[in-house]
Amino acid sequence: MARRGKRWRDKRTAASRWAASGLLVLAFALAPAGAQPPPQAATALDEGEDEALQQRLTEREDKRRPRDPISVDVAGRPLVLGGEVELEAGLLRPYRAVDAPGRDDRALLELGLEAEAFYSVGKPLSVFAQLRLAAEEDLRVGDYMQISERYLERGEMWLYSEDIGGSGIDLDLGRLDFEDDRRWWWDEELDAVRIAFEGERVEFALAFARELGPNRSDRDFVDPEHDRVQRLIAEASWDWAPNHALQLFALRQRDRSRSESPGRTVAAEREDESDARLTWLGARAIGAVEFRRAGIVGYWLDAARVRGTERLAEYQALTPRQSEVVVVTQHRVRGHALDAGLTWLLPLAGEPRLFAGVAFGSGDAAVDDAGDDRDRGFRQTTLHANEAGFGGVQRYPHYGVLLAPQLANLRVDTVGAGLSLLRASSLDVVYHRYRLHHPAESLRDARLELELDAVHRDLGSALDLVLAVEEWERVEFFGVLSGFRAGRAVAAGDGAWSYGAVFAMRIAF
Repeated sequence: MARRGKRWRDKRTAASRWAASGLLVLAFALAPAGAQPPPQAATALDEGEDEALQQRLTEREDKRRPRDPISVDVAGRPLVLGGEVELEAGLLRPYRAVDAPGRDDRALLELGLEAEAFYSVGKPLSVFAQLRLAAEEDLRVGDYMQISERYLERGEMWLYSEDIGGSGIDLDLGRLDFEDDRRWWWDEELDAVRIAFEGERVEFALAFARELGPNRSDRDFVDPEHDRVQRLIAEASWDWAPNHALQLFALRQRDRSRSESPGRTVAAEREDESDARLTWLGARAIGAVEFRRAGIVGYWLDAARVRGTERLAEYQALTPRQSEVVVVTQHRVRGHALDAGLTWLLPLAGEPRLFAGVAFGSGDAAVDDAGDDRDRGFRQTTLHANEAGFGGVQRYPHYGVLLAPQLANLRVDTVGAGLSLLRASSLDVVYHRYRLHHPAESLRDARLELELDAVHRDLGSALDLVLAVEEWERVEFFGVLSGFRAGRAVAAGDGAWSYGAVFAMRIAF
């Protein structure tokens, strides 16, 4: 569940790194007070153990940290300080419908400062705290929807205890990081308690999560997507052979927030479109096979189903800040999804990669029919990010950077190629083809706001060019050029192009 990247990367060969997905990491925190030994003067061995523990518990994929971080002696133990500065600029030029008066072009600048501290007395107890100072500025002028936000955000904050009493059981408590390697199930920080067991070939983890309060200084409420939502999260991993693993996932979610009713007026930022009691179950097979002369072939296969009930609310804007509930519907949910693919790492200079995948999330053409209260459409966990990437040095949205859709009522076919550059950089070119399972009026969730015609199924296609540069210990660059060509299912937009670009720079300290 948590990203303990270093420990697992040491155990894996190059073969599994190129499987476009990796073995899941489980680790967890919080020890009884009685288990804490008194602080002692750190020996050279203690310092080495502290450093290894700190790397295992706090190192994250896609986050760079210097080899020799800032360290301050506190009671004979090192207090490790670090963080990063990030600058990200994004541009969006969406398609314009024939009868639209103009474009809704976007230009967003984001600045972030992340600071963190780690302190440990060894396996019995470790403490970690992380804060982010963020500023988001929309460079558009004179738009009533212009974004200008500055806030302090709480990141991971936890207590951790490893191998309690020699049992192999780990515990943690606080604001915890949940992430699977493909980010297909979850990539989120939640207030939670977690327990896990880690053996040589088998791992298991179980967590209970519920948000205890706002996570940003500019909001006095919990995000409606998480407000009063209780989650029971379980996952397990079995390394059944070298470079091959089977993983199991489960999520039971109960939304106990206030149910909406027609005619009620709410603040636009507190719209809660879905109140659901859902259960997700799924499995993943991942691995890689090495062929001496043909290179390495990695594979992944994700399968999931969702069951339960959902209550949906539709809103109508009254003012830019107020909305009214106009329709409320309730139905049973019975959806399923698959995601499978291959990555081929060729034994040539530059380590070229070829990859292909297909993903499908069920839809339901009859969900709105009179007398039918069953929705056969799949929906993801809302904790997901869909950022596996395909073996480059940085991960990115693997269903398309510009559209970035949720896998719901949708099929996504993907092909692409990648190349390693210099020592630690990569360049990828990725093509996606989108097709609806059933005609619809809109997508359940996507970065681009598309109005669909509810007649056709051809949603369109996309092309991404992704460059990641990590040649230095503390500095990295990430850039994307992306285009989306609308299909016949997009109302008044067939054949029209939308364009986007992202540039990010991060400096670790």
